[in-house]
Amino acid sequence: MNDENAHTVLEPTAETHQKHMAIPSDPGLRRLVTWVGVAGTGLLGIYFFGFMIYQTIWGEPDPSNWLAKLTKIHYAALVGTPMSAVTAFCIVSLLKVTSGPIEFEAFGFRFRGASGPIVLWVFCFLSVVFAFHLLWPSVA
Repeated sequence: MNDENAHTVLEPTAETHQKHMAIPSDPGLRRLVTWVGVAGTGLLGIYFFGFMIYQTIWGEPDPSNWLAKLTKIHYAALVGTPMSAVTAFCIVSLLKVTSGPIEFEAFGFRFRGASGPIVLWVFCFLSVVFAFHLLWPSVA
């Protein structure tokens, strides 16, 4: 009788260890999530401006209208800052969709993965807000 074959244990192949549940369409899902974010932000902006238009046209008269007062005093903060955030988001999303993952190196650091788009969004947002600051006349 041959004892060599009786004690042979079949080991699982490397393929069984490497199998994992994958998302069916990872690039498609990322594109979908990006466009849902852009569409949601656009709808929020439309709602915001629609509310402002409604309050301006059918709200109280101009001297006592709270929105008109607030907009006249703090227009850059009320409209400029949120639109700067939306602009930065659209720039980063457009670059990511057209060019793929955003990776760059600055200040001796390498930004890859999720940190790339986040840091680029912060830089875009700050540059747009800084441009508003430079172009907006200072109120005494």
